[in-house]
Amino acid sequence: MEKKEIIVAKIADIIGKQGFIKKNNGELKARLKCAGLNEYYEKYSKYLIPYCYRTAHGNKYENSNEEYNVFLGLDFIFSDLYMECKNEAIILLLKELTKAFNISYIEEEMVDDYDELVKLYQLLGLDIYIENDNIKVLSLMHSDIVRITEVFSVESWLMGEHPGVYDSYDSAISAYTCGHAGACIESCRTALVSIFSEYKGTESFAKWLRGIFNVSGDVNVSSVSELDLAIKTSLRKDDLAKFFNENKDGKLTKTKTIYMIYSMMSDYGTHRNESTYGSAKESPTIEDAIFMLRLTDSILFWVFSMTNR
Repeated sequence: MEKKEIIVAKIADIIGKQGFIKKNNGELKARLKCAGLNEYYEKYSKYLIPYCYRTAHGNKYENSNEEYNVFLGLDFIFSDLYMECKNEAIILLLKELTKAFNISYIEEEMVDDYDELVKLYQLLGLDIYIENDNIKVLSLMHSDIVRITEVFSVESWLMGEHPGVYDSYDSAISAYTCGHAGACIESCRTALVSIFSEYKGTESFAKWLRGIFNVSGDVNVSSVSELDLAIKTSLRKDDLAKFFNENKDGKLTKTKTIYMIYSMMSDYGTHRNESTYGSAKESPTIEDAIFMLRLTDSILFWVFSMTNR
């Protein structure tokens, strides 16, 4: 099972916990219909209806539906949508489901579950937060569909073509969901180096940076000697700071940019517990981790698109 499929299963597991969503017969039907997924409601309704009713001697009686299981219903639906590559529907359903959250109960009894759910939503490009007793959903990219298409396609590609890179990428996601910011960033750095190492060519001086040079297209406008010079002289902290603030010459733009991201991941991930004279140890936050994980996602998708044209 792919990591992103596990993520939506974990989302279904949390939402399916007792008390997390409002419990009435029409709640999940409304959410699915509003997401344009009524056919899936009809298919799995036996898991999504909490009560059944009967009338006897002129009175109406409410009984619990023994098959009611929100996790099973949502997991079946997400699995169908995932297998059918209906990425837009997954995002729409994730948004709609927040309207069914039992906010007062969550804030009192299920804070840890909610915090985990926030991280899982973020991995799929959505930010959720509670404000004035209402749940808010914020898209972290201009297009939700672009985001989820990218992360799903990257994972499948890595699993098939670059399993070693996938291991590091998978570790980054796992570390993030467990709240381990430094370990997440360290795995992002490893994934970055690993993917470009597979495109580096034969130059011993360049190592993985030669892979960025090749994939980015900088190879078409700059020479290998210029790359060699950049590695030996330009890729120093002072020069990189000037590059990002001014970018006067534009030479090796993409190669330098990715190298700087790598440097940031090194400081906040791999070397976070190290300090040198005049500098302090870095203390990465979970916000730093999701930022760098999104950068990793975007770079990996860019490599995928550049090498599969």
